Amino acid sequence: MIMINPVLRRELKTKMRTWKAPTLLVIYLAILAVFGGLILSINELESYTGGFDPGNALTIYFLLAGCQLGLIIILVPALTSGTISGERERQTLDLLLITKLSPFSIIIGKLMASISQIILLILASMPVFSIIFLFGGVSASNILLLFFFFIATAVMVGSIGIFCSTFFRKTTTATVVSYLLIFILSIGTLVGLALLNQYAYIVRQQGLTYGESLLIAGANPFVGFLSVIQNQAGYNIVSDILGVRNNISKIPFQPWQVNIIFDAIITCIMIFFSVIRIRPVMRRRK
Repeated sequence: MIMINPVLRRELKTKMRTWKAPTLLVIYLAILAVFGGLILSINELESYTGGFDPGNALTIYFLLAGCQLGLIIILVPALTSGTISGERERQTLDLLLITKLSPFSIIIGKLMASISQIILLILASMPVFSIIFLFGGVSASNILLLFFFFIATAVMVGSIGIFCSTFFRKTTTATVVSYLLIFILSIGTLVGLALLNQYAYIVRQQGLTYGESLLIAGANPFVGFLSVIQNQAGYNIVSDILGVRNNISKIPFQPWQVNIIFDAIITCIMIFFSVIRIRPVMRRRK
């Protein structure tokens, strides 16, 4: 018999039996559908024939995928940043801490429960993306890789939300800090890359190499996303954004693979400190 994390089982029963889960699913799919409909309408208006141009199917696919990534990054902190602080505000955290569950089991259970909702949203959006199959240009492996990247990004962002939820007592504060940290990963890494690139020009009369740029921008989820879709686009989008083309062939990893590695490292660090943050509290309870 498969043993399910008790926290995960409780959270799934609590969340999936309320109106919030189906409402979130409907709103999420409605946003994707409306966004896709707008793209199709614009495409028809710009078409000389007055109909849909199959050549623009990949563009629609990329825009829908970007919209989904944006929704994931927006939704995940809202779902995870109140997991522990919410228990504290409802005064139910003490009941959870005096159980036989380890701190690691509590954190993992809370994280998995929140991410399971995101995985449900991602899987539910597959019919929307499957429409692109009618026009070709996208294979099943492309979509599976994209969805794998979405899940890895969701876990990383969720671990940040969990950490903030354990560190701050108020859910509002935890949510704000979660979005701030994600903003730093999304925008701050690009700003830092631009500054370091200018500094490299001053010091050694040439900019950063491709490998050096990836060490900074590799943590950026949008850079990883562009790397996933750039092979289908037919040209190297990431190198254009990073502004470098030297030593590209010498890098054994693609940018999205570097981003996955960064995601794994950040997730492990956030979970570790979340467990450390809860453990002293549990010891005081004992």
